[in-house]
Amino acid sequence: MRKVLRLAAYSKNPNIGVYVGANDSVAVLPPEAPESFTTLLAETLDVDVLESTVAGTTIVGVMMALNNNGAVVSRHSSSAELESLRKAGLNVGVVPDKYTALGNLVLLNDRGAIASEVLSREAVEVMEDALGCEVVLRDLGGYKIVGSLGVATNKGALLHPNLEEEELDWAEEVLKVEVDIGTVNQGVGYVKTGIVANSKGALIGSATTGPEIARIEDSLGFL
Repeated sequence: MRKVLRLAAYSKNPNIGVYVGANDSVAVLPPEAPESFTTLLAETLDVDVLESTVAGTTIVGVMMALNNNGAVVSRHSSSAELESLRKAGLNVGVVPDKYTALGNLVLLNDRGAIASEVLSREAVEVMEDALGCEVVLRDLGGYKIVGSLGVATNKGALLHPNLEEEELDWAEEVLKVEVDIGTVNQGVGYVKTGIVANSKGALIGSATTGPEIARIEDSLGFL
């Protein structure tokens, strides 16, 4: 039987979310990814794997945001990278802003997206077209890197423990799933750095503790 939650490290680094972007059908990770990690990712999330850089970098999870409708990347992405993403079935939007780390700037699932206030209205239009959902500009907890604060799927979301109750309630309204707070990798509140998840499974950074795993499991709907 397939295990839906597993601990993992990327070349001994528990910050696995930095390197991977995933939805319910495909995971994107660098061509240099260890074979053992790639296999574990494909099995746990039950997805096809696309090996590609984004904007010329290997920190794919930082540089792209995606849901089951599409993906958004920066204007620094190459034509070859865009073509590769599109061949994988992704509707790709190219954000024209100077800010490039869209994975760190957008928290999303299929039902809604929260994007950092540093992004422009033109960026919002591009993202809504590619992602097929409403995109709302708002910083959370005083942080502009709202994408790094959480992980959201169509089953639930886990966000940084420093957020106020009002912010969590608001995030639930936008994402249209239950939201909880938690950490990863022994107390890290930027939970996206240590989790790669979709509605079918999750890889969790190898330094994550038992209580943290339990909270992740509950928040993302795997209990």
